[in-house]
Amino acid sequence: MDFTEIALVTQQLLSPVLLAGLTWLVARAVALIRARVQNEFLRGVLLRLGDATLTATKELQQTVVDEIKAASADGKIVADERRRIKAAAVANVKSHLGPKGIAEFARILGLADGALDALIGAKVEAAVHDLRRVVTNGVAGNGYPVSRAPGA
Repeated sequence: MDFTEIALVTQQLLSPVLLAGLTWLVARAVALIRARVQNEFLRGVLLRLGDATLTATKELQQTVVDEIKAASADGKIVADERRRIKAAAVANVKSHLGPKGIAEFARILGLADGALDALIGAKVEAAVHDLRRVVTNGVAGNGYPVSRAPGA
């Protein structure tokens, strides 16, 4: 048996093993690419949700909350008004997303409608918290004028 015959027999024996290894590597690469695409898509979905929440919260802050605070004697909002405003913010976010967007969010995140509302409500609360911390119009996030803020 010469070298070419040995190489031919070796190639015939090893080719199924090499083909199986190559198939496994391609399958792993496809799985990694698919996971990466899904992660990027989910990231985009969550960014869109965050943007819609912040937009709706800012809109309600300018239109509703400021009016209610101005109308109350102590400038505070009672618990019933807070719940009403939060429900309006959740509804506003849902209107920004649209029915198709809401269904897509629920499907992608694996949430039922009530759980999606709770997630949006939590995002609204976080946006309100962030808005309170921002210094705007000479008022610190804690409600004091910047010149009278504790520690100023």
